Formats: sequence, structure tokens, C-alpha cells
Amino acid sequence: MTRIARLTLCTLALVSAGCSSVGAPLAPTAEVFTRDRGPIARDEYRIQIGDRLNVKFPYHRNQNQDLPVRPDGKISLSVAGELQAAGLTPRELEDTICRESASRLRDPEVVIVVTQFGESRVYVGGEVYRPGFVTLYEGMTPLQAIMAVGGFKETAKKDSVLYVGRASDGSYEASRVDLEDVTKNGVPETVRLSGSDMVFVPATRIANANLFVKQYIRDLMPVDARAGATAPLQ
Repeated sequence: MTRIARLTLCTLALVSAGCSSVGAPLAPTAEVFTRDRGPIARDEYRIQIGDRLNVKFPYHRNQNQDLPVRPDGKISLSVAGELQAAGLTPRELEDTICRESASRLRDPEVVIVVTQFGESRVYVGGEVYRPGFVTLYEGMTPLQAIMAVGGFKETAKKDSVLYVGRASDGSYEASRVDLEDVTKNGVPETVRLSGSDMVFVPATRIANANLFVKQYIRDLMPVDARAGATAPLQ
């Protein structure tokens, strides 16, 4: 065996040993993403405004309807009237329709199929430049949502951003997110937003104090901006 061949075999052996014994195996991407979705537990999909629903009555097919969830979160069925749909899981809505249509149909059964998903949005408010709704994309973080509305104002309290999300039971849960550490030190974000979440950026204490001074002193009293000087009385 030539010297070059021996060196090649040794190199391959070292690489193989390194791959099998050095470091810990990486978790699958899906597992990492799931682990980093944040403190809100999310299970079944919940219907949102703008979704399109196919409401099927297997034993009363003449009552089948295909309709959108209106901006008020409701749908209107000929056998059940107006019903709240947004915020419910398809199964919960099925149960509601069965209950509400029981007086007009005998032993009704209902199957809900979400045939089209509406545009998911999150709301960003507080000390940002353009408070309002942001169109959600997969994997969006609180900081990305804030940047989409113009970013933080100078008066923002970045280390105590409030993140409000809907839990699997339909209730809302809130937690605080430190984005000061993210923007200054590059610490990775661990929260991923979902539809109907809200991000609220509070103001710093000094911001509130300055607002008080502006509203109740500078705007009401003839005080010159220079320390110790007063403007002439009119």
C-alpha cells in the first residue's frame, strides 16, 4: 500500500470516529421549532375570521352550506341561525350546530371542513410608530412584528414587552418577553406568533414623566425651555 493510500485511510477513519463520538446529535428541525414556539400551549386549529367552511349534514344533504366566516366572527345557517364560529375548533362548532339545529332536524349530524384559510393577523400596539395589524407569516417573532409597524419608539420599554396569545382552550394568556436582550446582545427569540396574538410594547417610566411634564407644565405654563428663564407674560 502506498503512503498516500495509507494517509487517505487514516483520514477517513478519523473523520468517521469524529462523526460518531464527538458532540451530541442535533434535534430535528421540527422538534426545535416546536420547542421554541413559546409559552402558549396550542393544540387543535381554531377557526378564524375569513376562513371558508363547508358545513355538511350527512343525513340532511339539502342543508349543506359552503360559507365564509364573517368579519364579526359569525356564520349564518338556515337550520341554526347566526352562530359564533371564530375562536372555536371545527369539532366545537359541529357540536354547536347539532345543538342549535336539533329543533328543526331529527338527530342531526354535522361535519365541518375548513376549505380555505383566511389571512392570519397579529396586533401590535403601544410604543411603536404605527400601531395596528400585521399579516402573519409562518415563524414570525414578536420583534419581526414590531419592525413591520415601524419599530420601537425611544420611549419603549423593550425588556418588558407583553405577549398575549390564545391557548388551546380558547382563553388568552399573557407573558413578558425581553426584547432588550434580543436587540442589544443578539439573544435568539423563543416565541413564534400565531393568528389573533397581540404584542404590546409598554412605555418607560421616564416616558410617562415626560408626557406629564409636557401636558401639565410646558403646555399650560409660560415657561421657557432654558433652565431658570421665564417667558414674558402676555
